[in-house]
Amino acid sequence: MSTKRRQNILTSVEHSSTVKQQLSFDDLLQSFILDCKAKNLSPLTLRFYQDSVRQMKEAFQEQQVPLDMYTISVRDIKNHFIAYLFDQGKSDNTVNGRIKAVKQFMKYLYEEGWLNQNIAEELHVVKAEKLMLQTFTKEQVVALLEQPDRKTFTGYRDFTMMTVLLETGMRISELCHLKTSDIFFREKEIRITNGKGRRSRRVPFQQTCAKIIRRYLDIRGDLETDALFVNINNEPISTRALQDKMHAFGHAANISGVRVSPHTFRHTMAKFYILNGGDPFTLRRILGHASLDMVDYYVELFSSDIKQQHKKYSPVENMKRVI
Repeated sequence: MSTKRRQNILTSVEHSSTVKQQLSFDDLLQSFILDCKAKNLSPLTLRFYQDSVRQMKEAFQEQQVPLDMYTISVRDIKNHFIAYLFDQGKSDNTVNGRIKAVKQFMKYLYEEGWLNQNIAEELHVVKAEKLMLQTFTKEQVVALLEQPDRKTFTGYRDFTMMTVLLETGMRISELCHLKTSDIFFREKEIRITNGKGRRSRRVPFQQTCAKIIRRYLDIRGDLETDALFVNINNEPISTRALQDKMHAFGHAANISGVRVSPHTFRHTMAKFYILNGGDPFTLRRILGHASLDMVDYYVELFSSDIKQQHKKYSPVENMKRVI
């Protein structure tokens, strides 16, 4: 019985990969966010990634440019998203944040086989101008700390929160999520268990701050919640409530020329730490920065009191006997 010999050359076979191309933009984004959740990224990061990618879609729509995620190029992103953001007056740092988020999205699509080219490798941030960080003067800090009515529970709580911000430089979200069990008086440290990037760290505090926290805990009393800072209803205070409080205190203290916010306390702590002779490596650990880049910038800005140095060494002042 004769059989027909098969050809030993493989011909192209239709694969099921075409099914992937039926996914919509929103489905791809949802898949990306689910992957980020599986990596245990913080809710703030997830929201930022999602908002950034959706903003790219909206930019294409407003310019009436078709957005095909399976044929999109770096040139498309540059021309119709990055350029669009700059046209809207967005700052270099804002644009770079969006670029980084979209870059992660594109990297995911390539790694999962949705894209044939890894265009994330060609997508780079723009060179950003360094911003002059706003900080409080000592006089402004004193004025702010004098605003809360310390004869009331909320007043002493607000005074304590501002003191802790100035002492530790922690982020507003870290402050508002502190629990009573995170305070260790014997070691004089606060343990932040869920910082930025899900990183934990220990932040020291000194005797004056310890005394203020102890008094606040006495006033707070024993509650069902373990949240350290609570509102009048004994519920955890929100970041928005604290931001509003700061704004009101700044207005009452007649502070102008600087944004009165919890993050300004963070920059102020870094400034005074550097001016008082603190080293950048320790400051990095206290603030919870992943790299030394931001701390290097603090050192660049605050390592010397420029005005005092200029007053001391001014060429004109030192020639005043002649002129």
